[in-house]
Amino acid sequence: MALSDEQKHMRLAIQEARRSRGETGKIHPYVGAVVVRDGGVLGSACRGDLDPREHAEFSVLEKKLPAEKLAGCTIYTTLEPCTTRNHPKVPCADHLIARRVGRVVIGMLDPDQRITGKGILRLRRAGIAVDLFPRALMAELEELNRDFTRDREKVAARSCVNGVAEAGLTAFCPSRDYYPRFREEAATIDRYVSTAQSSAVLVSINLMTGIPFHDLCLALERKLTARRGTFSVTVSLLDPDHADLMAAIAPVLSKDPADLSHTIRRSVQALAHFRSRLSKRAQSRVDVRLHNAVPFGSAILLDHRLPNGKIQIETKPYKAGYQRSFAFEVMRTEAGGLYDVLAASYDALLSDGRSVNLGEDT
Repeated sequence: MALSDEQKHMRLAIQEARRSRGETGKIHPYVGAVVVRDGGVLGSACRGDLDPREHAEFSVLEKKLPAEKLAGCTIYTTLEPCTTRNHPKVPCADHLIARRVGRVVIGMLDPDQRITGKGILRLRRAGIAVDLFPRALMAELEELNRDFTRDREKVAARSCVNGVAEAGLTAFCPSRDYYPRFREEAATIDRYVSTAQSSAVLVSINLMTGIPFHDLCLALERKLTARRGTFSVTVSLLDPDHADLMAAIAPVLSKDPADLSHTIRRSVQALAHFRSRLSKRAQSRVDVRLHNAVPFGSAILLDHRLPNGKIQIETKPYKAGYQRSFAFEVMRTEAGGLYDVLAASYDALLSDGRSVNLGEDT
């Protein structure tokens, strides 16, 4: 019996999947992706096709067909598109949405519990039609990926014990030494903030000790002055006029309350100077605030009101050196989860504080 065009495209995706390669020493899934328009194949790729670290959908969409008009196309992919990736990489589901594809046909669900079903849901919410391979081809792919499935099930079993997956925890750094190890592309604060698309909120970031303030300002300036940009920046610091607050926090930072107050005032002055260099339009998107309560920890919220936002929280143990500060990063996994709790908490902290008139002394 002759195969239909649809079956041929599915078979081609499976052939691509069997060519997959991944990073040495890691168990990886076998994934193939095929792009079709009006019945004709525009391109195909497997996982690791051009780089062992790259997913199949990314390779074919952004490396092989970066200039091709893909709006309305059908994508055949043997594995449910991912919805989370280590930053600054973008999930495959978001790549598919950005290219405005019309339909995605999926070979099997991703056995990673952080993704299972979420890829399909994200695509459908974006108005993309989603279908599945027939049962026989799905079984073939599940057999091909049996080692990957077992590995993900082991990870899920461990996560159910410690709640890592449920919390949406994407990274944990036991000290600042771990930033360059866990995210080479965004090891410093300026490069991390540069990964944001629409907004950056910095809460209780100590701008005068341990932070390359000049580099951070350059990164923010590039974002704020982008042509036709709408990027916004909010920086909120502890209120230096709140004597009780200074007295409570200063010992944790191994500082004198008066010195801490002075340091914060210097930070506000530096931010005022930074803002004054910007155009009036860019200045309107910079908000410097002071809060009058102790936050859970210093925080960087990037695009935190968007579905793919992230929140990094750093805290310093009592009288430990700044390099011994530890941090964790969280993404949204479900409505009302830890991410939403943290986002709402920091939004409330900002709302309860006050905006600083940078034209006046503080």
